Amino acid sequence: MIYRWQKQDACPQKLGNFLGRQGFSKTQLKKLRFHQGQVYVNHHRRYFNYQLQQNDEIHVVLPQEKTSTKIQPLAGPVTVLYEDDNYLLVNKPAGLASLPVMNINSATLANYVKSYLQTSQANNDVIHLVSRLDRDTSGIVTFAKNAYAHSLLASEFQTTAITKEYDAFVQGKFSQDQLQGQICAPIGVDCHNHNLRCVTDQGKWAVTKYRVIRQYSNFTWVKVQLVTGRTHQIRVHFAYLGHPLVGDEAYGGRHDLLSRQALHCCRISFLNQPVQKRVTVRAPLPLDLKKLLHSED
Repeated sequence: MIYRWQKQDACPQKLGNFLGRQGFSKTQLKKLRFHQGQVYVNHHRRYFNYQLQQNDEIHVVLPQEKTSTKIQPLAGPVTVLYEDDNYLLVNKPAGLASLPVMNINSATLANYVKSYLQTSQANNDVIHLVSRLDRDTSGIVTFAKNAYAHSLLASEFQTTAITKEYDAFVQGKFSQDQLQGQICAPIGVDCHNHNLRCVTDQGKWAVTKYRVIRQYSNFTWVKVQLVTGRTHQIRVHFAYLGHPLVGDEAYGGRHDLLSRQALHCCRISFLNQPVQKRVTVRAPLPLDLKKLLHSED
């Protein structure tokens, strides 16, 4: 993969510092230097202490990444929502894990994506999962196609540059003064079950915004936007409000209406930094959630 820039300002700057400002970490710069990466200024190989001038053209050729045998390629369905040279966003169905778990050999989305990358003749089949979803949550999952693109987008997830929206169907009804708002409560590991989370003063601060779309007799449809990204955040916060997700038995939800938690990542918007373009991707409601809505017709 090749990345290109042109130095715009007239202030002298060392090449290494310039690349650092483009998002290359010290570790990535070491890999460029010692693992067959190549850096050119005006078509000449240069070292990081080279002094750049205005209008210099910088080309970086990333080193080839070593594939991992921990994730084997498996042929399977991959529903692509967006793809370019840097990122691949796919629509994950409920019931499929994002990544393999130790000592469990069942197929995962990562296995399918690795096979997809190999058959699509991508430059790299190494799996760089930027955002994952729980096994029983459906919707948008984001992969990067190399370590540099991964680090750029991962840094955005630590800021408000990314918006991530979910459709959630929760039990009960909301009063008129609760039709939109935000849930601010710290989330930590449940001391009774380390696989679950709970609201606790010892947890990390978490903020979830929501707005009610429609109220039904047995549940309410809400749009949810994450401000922070804690494990099980939406599930924990709505259970804390007394409105657990439909089908989410782990956090007190009823399972007679749906056999999995009624949660779907429906939209993500981010700045594609390598091409300086805002990208917005949407995933339609899956069939089981559509049937849940029609059950109230």
